[in-house]
Amino acid sequence: MSIPRTFFRTAAAAALFLLCASASAQSFGLVFFKSKVTLQRKLPAVVQLPGVSAKVVVTSHSNAADLADDFKSALTSELLKNDPRLHISEDSADSVINCQILSFDLPRPVTTTRSSLPDKNGKTTQTSFTRVTGQLRVAFQSRTRAGATLGSDNVTAKYDEEFDASGNAQSGGIAGVFNNSIKRLKGAKIEDTHPPTEAELRTNLFNSAVHQIVAELVVTQEIIEVNLAKGKGLDEGVKDAEAGLWTRALESWETAKPLDKPVEDAYRLYDVGVAYEALGYAAADPPTAMKYLSQASINYGKAIDTNPAEKYFREPQKRIETALAHYEKLEDDLKQHDASQALPPAPSQHHRNPAPK
Repeated sequence: MSIPRTFFRTAAAAALFLLCASASAQSFGLVFFKSKVTLQRKLPAVVQLPGVSAKVVVTSHSNAADLADDFKSALTSELLKNDPRLHISEDSADSVINCQILSFDLPRPVTTTRSSLPDKNGKTTQTSFTRVTGQLRVAFQSRTRAGATLGSDNVTAKYDEEFDASGNAQSGGIAGVFNNSIKRLKGAKIEDTHPPTEAELRTNLFNSAVHQIVAELVVTQEIIEVNLAKGKGLDEGVKDAEAGLWTRALESWETAKPLDKPVEDAYRLYDVGVAYEALGYAAADPPTAMKYLSQASINYGKAIDTNPAEKYFREPQKRIETALAHYEKLEDDLKQHDASQALPPAPSQHHRNPAPK
C-alpha cells in the first residue's frame, strides 16, 4: 500500500517542529537515535555474610503485616537465587538480616488535561495524561549470630511515570512519540505500555528495593539493557559494541573528532562512558574494574554537564555510582584483611613461669 504524499509533507513539518523542540527537551531526539545493547553486570557484595545460613526478619507498622510477609518472601527468594550456597534458617543462623519497612506510599493516579499547540487555524486540542507514582522505603541491617553489625543502609524504591490517554508512557517525550510513528510505518513492532495496576506497582517497588538490599549482601549477576546513541559519526562504534567488541568501540568513539556542537558531542561522551562501563564489568580483577568504572563515571558526568537536558544520561551515572561503591568497599575490606595478616602474632598465653630462685 502506497503512502500518500500528504503524509510525508505532514511528517516533514512535524520533524522540523520536533527538531526545534528537541533543543529544550532532549531524549536522543531526531539527531541521535537509540540502539539497545545488553551488558552482563556482576557486582561484589558490600558485606561478607559469615557461614552458609541466614535468618531474614522483616517488620512493618501494625496495620501492614501483609507487606512484611510479602517483602520477606521476595527478599528470601532473591537471596537464594543469587547465592545458592545459602539456606534460610529460623534458628541458630550464621547471620541475621533485619529489615524494617519505613514507608509505603501508593497515591491515587492524578489525571490532568493539557492543550496542544495551535494548528494553522488557531485551534487546539485537549489531551488527558495520567501520572502514576509510588515509593517504598526500607531500612536494613545485617548482623552475625553473636550480634556484631556487618552492615546497614536505607534503600528507596520510586516509581513516577506519566501516560497518555492511549496508555502509552510519555518518558520518551514528543520526539519519542514521533519516532514510534515512523517505526510503525516501516512495519516495526512498537510495544505499547499501560499504567500499572496497584498490584503491579507494588511488585515493581518491592523488586527494586529487594534488588538494592540483595546487591549489598551477596554477589549479584544480572543482564542489563542500556542505550547507545547512533548518528553523527557514532555508528561504526555502535556496530562494534553490538558485536561485543567494546575495546574497538571505545577506540572508535574516543578517537573520533568531537562534534562541533557541545550539546551534540555529549552523546559521543555518553557512548564512551557505556564502553568503559562494559569493560569494567568484564574486568578480571577489582582494581581493573574500578579503573574502567571510574572512567565511565567521568564520561557520563561530562555528558550530563554538557547536555543536562538529556534525561537518558542520568540513570547510567547512578548505576556507576552503585557499582563503584561496591568495589570501593571490597577494596577497603581487602586492605583491612591484609593489614591484619601483617600484624605480629600475639604473645602466647601459655608460657612457662620462671623457675623460682
